Amino acid sequence: MKRYSVFIVDDHKMLLSGLTMILESSEDFTVAGSASNAEDAISCIKTKIPDIVLLDITLGKTSGIDLIPKLKEVSHNTKIIILTMYEDQQHLKAAIKAGASGFLPKKAMDDDLFYAIKTVAEGKVYIYPSLLGEFVNSALKSKDEQTVSNKTARWNSLSNREKNVIIEVARGYTNKEISEKVYLSEKTVATYRARAMAKLGIKSRAECVKIVKDHIKSTSINP
Repeated sequence: MKRYSVFIVDDHKMLLSGLTMILESSEDFTVAGSASNAEDAISCIKTKIPDIVLLDITLGKTSGIDLIPKLKEVSHNTKIIILTMYEDQQHLKAAIKAGASGFLPKKAMDDDLFYAIKTVAEGKVYIYPSLLGEFVNSALKSKDEQTVSNKTARWNSLSNREKNVIIEVARGYTNKEISEKVYLSEKTVATYRARAMAKLGIKSRAECVKIVKDHIKSTSINP
């Protein structure tokens, strides 16, 4: 059975001692060392190459989150778990964005700690359950907002002529019928139609109807 090597970075000596005792009480882990400041952490981790680093967010004047990329640089395969007093989405998001693979409150010990280390060592991400729900919801919301933003940007990239033509396409009119309505040649309408659909990233009338409705449903036009 593999024993995961764990390095602890925290400026509280009592916590360092307590974590060392907890980890060494398990057959699954071995403590590779510890450091109480950023400089020692970088130097030791570069040499020891542990499987996991337990990293506090506050290290004197240094932010543990800012330290994450530096630790990953000297030990590419080492996974980092933030172990902290903070239990808010702001620190959680910042840690994950910086490259942490786990986020665990210091109040969570023994079984939660062991499970977090094993989860992260297997290449997965561990977020403490009480923080996970809000984190996922926030991520989904951000994704939806980005999707809406992208659609809006694509629609705004159309010229007025292209918008007029694509609206008529969504209404079900043919190129010939549209040419008669907007006083353009059928060939010109076909060009505007193709150009608009390319900008919008769509290929069918059904997609055209959907994207037009998304962007003009607040107006009086009803395709």
